[in-house]
Parts: sequence; structure tokens; C-alpha cells
Amino acid sequence: MNEPEATALPPIKVDLPSPPSFAASDVPEKNPDGTFTVRGLRKKKAENLNKEIKVKAYLLEVYICPKCPKGQTCKMCDQPHFFMGDKPDTKKEKALMVVDYLGPKQKPPALTVGKQYDVAGTYSINSPTGFGASDGLVVFDSMTDDKGVVFQSPAKALEEKALKGEAQEQALEAKRNAAMKKKK
Repeated sequence: MNEPEATALPPIKVDLPSPPSFAASDVPEKNPDGTFTVRGLRKKKAENLNKEIKVKAYLLEVYICPKCPKGQTCKMCDQPHFFMGDKPDTKKEKALMVVDYLGPKQKPPALTVGKQYDVAGTYSINSPTGFGASDGLVVFDSMTDDKGVVFQSPAKALEEKALKGEAQEQALEAKRNAAMKKKK
């Protein structure tokens, strides 16, 4: 049996993207001061969900509702929020969203994109105002802004005010009880 002679095909050029790096990340899980990194928070997601945490990261972007020109009807804006990353050039897709930091008509804190901040809050999948992120987000409690002012979320400020009022009420009650005992 005679087989037909095979002809060589031109070589195929394959153009694939470079393989992903499997090198260990140079970002630790926690900073020397005990605050989490974004990577560390997400790596220990199950342990930290719905717990109060502190994260130190770089401010990447602040969302502020665009002003609506007078006489026009504009669509509703998202609630104010911002994004943080372990490095100043972190891509937004890998950033940690921080939500519920600003109330209506509240003056925003003095912040600088590219600067590192410590943010306290609750690590969660969803926020009370409707934000959600499967890899987690921070429901804001407090941070120190560029002016050295401790900036608190409206919810945290109300909670502290209520606790302060409760403490004052307890102190008044104690005084009344002491006065009643004296009269007896």
C-alpha cells in the first residue's frame, strides 16, 4: 500500500498572555501596628465578617455625587463611599469599598487620594444602606482626616450620643437615690 506523501504545514504561532505570578505577596496580612491590610482582611474573611476591624490602606478614589445643574432633573446618586488599596496604584477591582461614612448635608472629611489612612468599621458583605460586595466591604465607624480631626460616621456619632445620654441618666438616677437615702 502506498501512502500519499505528507506535506508540512507552516508552524503555528501561539500568542498567549504571560502566566500569572504565583510568588508570595509582598503585602503582609497585618501591619506592625496591628491594623489589617486589605489582603489580610480578605484572606481571613470568614474570621472577620461582621466584626469591628481596623484597616490601614491607601485612599484610591472618593465617590461624591455630581452636582445637578439648576433646572434639570438628574438621576439619584449613590451614597458617598470610597475605595482603599494596599498600594497607591491598586486597581479599583481589587480595592476595598468603605461605605456609610457621610450623612446627608454632613461636611466630608479632609482626605487626599494616594495617602494612607487607618479606618475603623465593621467588615461585612452588605451595608445597612444597600451596598454589597462578595469579597467584603467596611461599614465605616471612624478615621482621622488630614487635619488631625477624628471623623465619625453619623451612626457612630448617634450611638455615642445615646450612650452619653444614658450615662448621664444613670448618674442622675444615682444622685436621686442618694438624696432619697439621706432623707430617710
